[in-house]
Formats: sequence, C-alpha cells, structure tokens
Amino acid sequence: MTQHPARLYIALTLLAALPMVAHAQDIAPITSTLDALHGFLQSTAIRTLAAITVIGLGITAMLGRLRWAWAASIIGGIVLIFGADAIVSFFTTSAGA
Repeated sequence: MTQHPARLYIALTLLAALPMVAHAQDIAPITSTLDALHGFLQSTAIRTLAAITVIGLGITAMLGRLRWAWAASIIGGIVLIFGADAIVSFFTTSAGA
C-alpha cells in the first residue's frame, strides 16, 4: 500500500506550523563577567599602566628607536580602551537606541 505524497506534505506543513516553546536563558553570569572585565579595563591600575606605556614610548622616541606605526597602534589601543564608553554611547544615541 503506497501512501500519497500529499499526506506527507500536509503532515510536514502542520508539524512546521506548530509553535515552538521559547526557553529564555539567564545571561546574568555572562553580564556580570563582562561588567567585571569592563571595570578592570577602566580601573586605575590600567590607567597607570597606560601612562607608563606612553612614557616608555617617549623614552624610545628620545633614543631615536621608535617605529611610528608601532607607537600609533599602541596609542590607538589606549584611546579605544578608555574611549570605549564614549564611542558606544555616540553610536547608540545616533541610532536612536
């Protein structure tokens, strides 16, 4: 006895149309970890390390051993780390979020 392909298509369509139950996940551990990382990157210890890095760049420049591409990438990284809040708030405000 052969089944009609139409019955199979109808059964698959009805199965696909059934609503799926959403299982919301608790992302509090992820959020707290990212908040701790953000707090660490904005801390006084990291600011002190950034200042020492810039001083090291200055000493290297005085000795004539500074590669400017390397210095620009370090200073760019410092700007991105400490300006991250302002950059994100600029884009979220301009996007209307």
